[in-house]
Amino acid sequence: MTSPLLQTDHLTKKFRQKSGFLRQSPPKIAVNSISLRLSPCERLGIVGESGSGKSTLGRLLLGLTPPSEGMVCFEGQDHKTRSAQDWKRFRRQTALVQQNPLSALNPQMTIGEQISEALLVHKLADRAGAYAASAEMLERVGLSGAMMSRYPHQMSGGQRQRVVIARALILNPKLVVFDEAVSALDVSVQAQVVALLRSLWQELDLAYVFITHDLRIVRYLVDRIAVMYLGRIVETGEINAIYKNPLHPYTRALLASVPTMDPSIRNIAPPVKGEAGSEQSGQGCAFRSRCPLAEGACAGSEPVLRDFHGRQVACHRAEELAGAVPHMKSALIHTGVA
Repeated sequence: MTSPLLQTDHLTKKFRQKSGFLRQSPPKIAVNSISLRLSPCERLGIVGESGSGKSTLGRLLLGLTPPSEGMVCFEGQDHKTRSAQDWKRFRRQTALVQQNPLSALNPQMTIGEQISEALLVHKLADRAGAYAASAEMLERVGLSGAMMSRYPHQMSGGQRQRVVIARALILNPKLVVFDEAVSALDVSVQAQVVALLRSLWQELDLAYVFITHDLRIVRYLVDRIAVMYLGRIVETGEINAIYKNPLHPYTRALLASVPTMDPSIRNIAPPVKGEAGSEQSGQGCAFRSRCPLAEGACAGSEPVLRDFHGRQVACHRAEELAGAVPHMKSALIHTGVA
């Protein structure tokens, strides 16, 4: 079995909340005991609603936020044991692509200066060599090298996102975290960026984590998917298997929310109703207040993530859902996600 590129074990992040004068509020658990593995060159999707902890998980993986509990290991080394030199080496091997490219770029620096900056900081090239490599990388992401002298405000949103991707790839990293990297773009531009990411992954020795709430897009970008709800992973497995046979009510509801252009098709599973509550602590399933299938056992004990039918799922009723999901398959096919 291949050694993992990245591994987490019971990774947890708690944030302190504002408290009253006499009353101390319990901490908010943004990421709750997550264990996962990412192999070299593997593509993992992290999906869920806003507030599910996806972005916090991405920052924990890159060491941008320290964990409250648990560990993150990259190539066998725990983040907690890294020296300053180890962190510098780690930064060369990883990168982050953020949601808003305009805020991610420095408005006072040219595109060429921003892409080449990492090469100069890590002393991997002189100024002429860094600019030549940056121009080549711009060409690789579908932009002209002539744009090196432009500033971010002189480019479109899609062009800026390509610049951010070029900047992330200039050091030839082993891992890139894409945090809602296409959600702010128009649909036509999203399709172009998705095609770009697919081609770059085939060309480069690259693993990535793609964080998104858009289940239409992630289908075409990853090998495996992890569904998050209130800081926990509730289902994870191979992408096609989960899209065809979701075994958690929350996954089914998310897929049912994907719009279809065919008026004759009606999704069997209802979309997610209500808002994510505060059922993070205590007994019971955190999704039970929004789940149409909740029963007594769901309030009595919290379901653990367990192996089931070649994937992992945290639901007391997964066995029943396994027999029920084929009815929604035809609906998913017409939405373009099956």
